[in-house]
Amino acid sequence: MHRQEAATAGVGDPLGGALTRTFVVRVWQPPEESRGTTLGLRGVVEHLQSGESVAFGGEDALLAFMREAGRAM
Repeated sequence: MHRQEAATAGVGDPLGGALTRTFVVRVWQPPEESRGTTLGLRGVVEHLQSGESVAFGGEDALLAFMREAGRAM
């Protein structure tokens, strides 16, 4: 879904509406693990309705951003 479509979706629209929160999540795939360590989930998440985005370094940070963005609407 494009930004304009997300911003103009109506309440009755199955692709949008008052209760819909739309996020774009880009996950970074690190180079091969080195020395037996794993980097975990990393990337950038953007909340389309507000335009806010944040880099995250784990599942907890990703979920925290998504929860906070959902409450702010």
